Amino acid sequence: MSMNKPFYTWRIETQGALYEAKINGVELEVDVDGNQLISEEPVNHYMRSGINRIGFQLYTRTPGNFGNAKMSLSLYVNEDEAPESEKKLVGQVIFNADEFISETPKKAIQSSLSAVKLDSSNGYQVSEQGDVVIHSAVIEPSKVRPHAFHIYQDVELTVPFPEWGFLSADPIEFPDAFAEFCDNIEHYRKILLIPLFEAHRNIFKVMQTEDMDKILPLFAERNREIDIAFYYPAGTSEQKLKNSLLEDFDDEDTVFKLKDKKYSSPTVSDDKRLSMLGGDSMIYFEDEEDEIFDHYTMWFYQKDGKWIISR
Repeated sequence: MSMNKPFYTWRIETQGALYEAKINGVELEVDVDGNQLISEEPVNHYMRSGINRIGFQLYTRTPGNFGNAKMSLSLYVNEDEAPESEKKLVGQVIFNADEFISETPKKAIQSSLSAVKLDSSNGYQVSEQGDVVIHSAVIEPSKVRPHAFHIYQDVELTVPFPEWGFLSADPIEFPDAFAEFCDNIEHYRKILLIPLFEAHRNIFKVMQTEDMDKILPLFAERNREIDIAFYYPAGTSEQKLKNSLLEDFDDEDTVFKLKDKKYSSPTVSDDKRLSMLGGDSMIYFEDEEDEIFDHYTMWFYQKDGKWIISR
């Protein structure tokens, strides 16, 4: 029997790796220190009908030497609100530095899930007629930085969601290679960083009013799509956001802040549809005495010259 309300989660397990981990090109985790992490989070709001990609850019401080790095990304599906024990693995890409050889890098990902077809109407069992197509894992030189690798796996499936707004966004002009961005920083500052920072500043000014009738419409598309993605009653995400903001505004120990423009480093999705400034967020509340932060992360897309909050 097919799942009526599929609930997708994305699990990362890593140690000793320097990486940017993504689903469908959107960065969800980044680590430049090689920390250990085991985490799982829902990703329905990034899933689409067709090809979905789990993957990561893997970096190294010494060319060809990834130390003891180990990393896996897994994609699971379960019926909404079903026990976790019933979830099914529908994608998994694994890197093991112990197996890495420069001449044959594929050996380092040989433990990844093999190419296979699964039947979603029959408990995701292996089937030649399966409608879920898992492609072979890929390791290839990164376009972002030299001596790095892009490691990923594509999974073809159908989801019961409409096409998210950002999928029809106007493409953002932005290079794949970090060096190209640095070499042309003034150009990208003009066409991306300054306009998107101004969008943040305008939103910050509206939020400073603490008027929910003015603030909540700014997040209308984001809230509506998250309600759809996670089968919430209409208005649920809006109410959650409202409650969170009211709590932060009412906290006399916090200060509402916008990061300075000099901290507006960009993150752009691989398909050039979504962009974020500031690493974790530009807009946040800070308890300056206890050094506690409450960030409001915002991914934007552009349509007809307008910046829209999508996630």
